[in-house]
Amino acid sequence: MRIASGLALLFILACPVPAAAAAGDEGRLLYERQCAACHTIGEGDRIGPDLAGVNERRPRDWLLSFVTGPDRMIAAGDPVAVRLYERYNRIVMPNLNLSEEQAGQLLEYLALAAPAAAAPAAAVTELPRPALAGPQSRVLQLFLVISAVIVLVFTWVALSTRNPVEVDVHRAYSIRRVLFVIAVVALAGLLVLTLPKAPYARAGAEPARVVYVAARQFDFLFSEEPIVSTAEVGIVPTLANLVLTKDELVEFRVTSLDVNHGFGLYGPDRQIVAQTQAMPGYFNRLLFRPLAPGEYKVFCLEYCAAGHHLMQVRLTVN
Repeated sequence: MRIASGLALLFILACPVPAAAAAGDEGRLLYERQCAACHTIGEGDRIGPDLAGVNERRPRDWLLSFVTGPDRMIAAGDPVAVRLYERYNRIVMPNLNLSEEQAGQLLEYLALAAPAAAAPAAAVTELPRPALAGPQSRVLQLFLVISAVIVLVFTWVALSTRNPVEVDVHRAYSIRRVLFVIAVVALAGLLVLTLPKAPYARAGAEPARVVYVAARQFDFLFSEEPIVSTAEVGIVPTLANLVLTKDELVEFRVTSLDVNHGFGLYGPDRQIVAQTQAMPGYFNRLLFRPLAPGEYKVFCLEYCAAGHHLMQVRLTVN
């Protein structure tokens, strides 16, 4: 019995991994590292087209040429490449410097990951436009009042120049000092009232959960382990659907894999509730306690290239 078991184990270890499986795994890593930020497989268009069924829509030779040199094909005036360039907001797919072998592995993975027929584009559902939350309304009203006062003061100054009068310089400086003191007191009071509510890391605060965020052009990756380079994408498991718990303190550790990004977290009423910077080579810590259940969205708040406006991700608070 032991001899039979040993022979079976030897047979399993000696059997080579099928070429298709190996190519599919290499292709998956290539897709997640190089393509997933701009494309989906069966979930509709993003910055570029949905790649479901692409092997059936285009000849293999054309796909290999395009994947290995999209810029060259557009420059050469290839009609299909130019049509795609025009359709997707004239955003040029970057040359990823893939070899023909790597491009073939990527196509193998796309064939394995998607049905033969191209999946229909995901329906775009318009979210109801939320009313401005209380704090936003108050800030807007305060801004309008201050703007109106500034306009009135400048108007009064402009009209007063028509009838110049002698100015008591000593009295004018006394008034300026009083206004300066009032402004300093008002700003100090504002800081005292608002700084304790800032959602940033405080000494001694222990989060119930740590979520790592890796920003890249043009998406955010959530994970429970840090992702510090593109080479780790596809190896470190990511959280496709991040779910948080109401009133539970969460610490986001935010970094970037390419350029500077902004990490802006918006609540169910689309009011900004927390934000920090995503910078290459550095983790910013952001403590956040969700006070309301619902769907939250993360937007990039710093322009990072042509697909910046599409850089967003959702998370849920239960």
